[in-house]
Amino acid sequence: MEITEKDQLQHVRTALGQILTNIPKLKVEWDNPAGQVPADVARLVDFTFGITHDNRNYQVIGEFKAHGFPQQLTLAINQLLRYRHKAGRANDELMVAAPYISPEGAQLCRDDNVSYFDLAGNCRIAMGLLYIERTGIPNPFQKNIMAAPGLYGMRGERILRTLLNEPKKAWKVTPLAQQTGVSAGTVSIVRKLLIERDWAKDTPDGILLTQPEKLLHDWAHVWGHRAFRPFAYFSRLGTQETEKKLADFKKAQSRNLALTGAAGAWRYAPMTRYQRTQVYWDGEPEELALALDLKKTDSGANVHILAPRDRGVFDFMQVVEGAPVVCPVQTYLDLQRDPARGQEAAEQLWQTRLFHA
Repeated sequence: MEITEKDQLQHVRTALGQILTNIPKLKVEWDNPAGQVPADVARLVDFTFGITHDNRNYQVIGEFKAHGFPQQLTLAINQLLRYRHKAGRANDELMVAAPYISPEGAQLCRDDNVSYFDLAGNCRIAMGLLYIERTGIPNPFQKNIMAAPGLYGMRGERILRTLLNEPKKAWKVTPLAQQTGVSAGTVSIVRKLLIERDWAKDTPDGILLTQPEKLLHDWAHVWGHRAFRPFAYFSRLGTQETEKKLADFKKAQSRNLALTGAAGAWRYAPMTRYQRTQVYWDGEPEELALALDLKKTDSGANVHILAPRDRGVFDFMQVVEGAPVVCPVQTYLDLQRDPARGQEAAEQLWQTRLFHA
C-alpha cells in the first residue's frame, strides 16, 4: 500500500479520527492554527488542528512521513520545531504520523516527548492531561515497508552477510560491491535503507553497523517466513556417518556444499542434539542423493537437501571438524525454519558465536 502526497492528509485525518472518536468530552477542529501564520511558514507543516478536552485547549502541528524510521522522524520533528520557532508558537504540541512507525521510531518520539500515530491506529498521544496509548494493532503497511526488496532481495542479502560477518568493520561502497559481487548502486540502496532504520551510520571509513542485533533479528523474521521446500531423503546411516560422507563428497567437488541448520549449529555451539541433517548443495539433488545412497521419502526424512536461494548462502563458509558449514549468520537464519529445537539452537548460537560478550 503506497500513500501518495495527494491523499495522505485524508488518511491522516481518518486514522486520527478513529483514535479520538471514543474519547469523552473531546472535540477536534482541523486546519486551525489559532492565529494568522505567514503562508511560507504554514507550508512547513502538513496539518494543524485544535483539540478541546475537559475544558482544556491544545493546538497541534503535525508532519506526515512515508516511512516511520528514526531518520525520517528526526527530520519531521526538526521541521515542526522550525515551524514553531518561525511562527512564534512555542506552546504548540508536536505530532508525527506515518503508515508504519518502527519500534525505534516510536522510542525516538517518546524520548523527545512528541506524540505519534500510524495509519493502523497504534499511537501515543500525550498532551497535558490527555494521554492515549494503543499498541499491538495489526498494521497492513508493515510488511511492505519492512521487507524492503532492496534490503532482503538476494543481492541485498549478500551485503548483509558481509556486514554481519564482521559487524565492527566499516566498508566503503566500492570495496563492498567488489566483495559481494553486486553493483555499487545496490550497495548504495542497502546503505540508505540501513541508515534510515538507524541500524548503520556513515563514518569516514564507510558504512558501519550500529545495531547488528536488530538487523539480524529482523532479517531472520523475514527469512523464517519465506516459502521453504527442502528435498527430503532417508539415510540408513546415522547423522555423523552421513555428514562424514557429505564432507568426503565435497572434497572431490568444485561445486559448493555446506551443512546448515542444526548440523551447522552443533559445530559452532554444541548443545542441542539433532536427528536431521540439512545441507545446501549447488547441484541437482538426485546427484547428491545417488552419491550418498539416499532414498527419497515423503515421511521420516533425516536428510534435507536445500537448493540455495542465491550463491551468497555459501559466503564465509567454514570447515569445522572436517565438515563444510555455512557461516554462523546463515546458520542462524536457517534455524528459524526448524520447528523442533531450532529456536533453542539459534539462541545458543546467538549468545556464543554471534553476539557473545
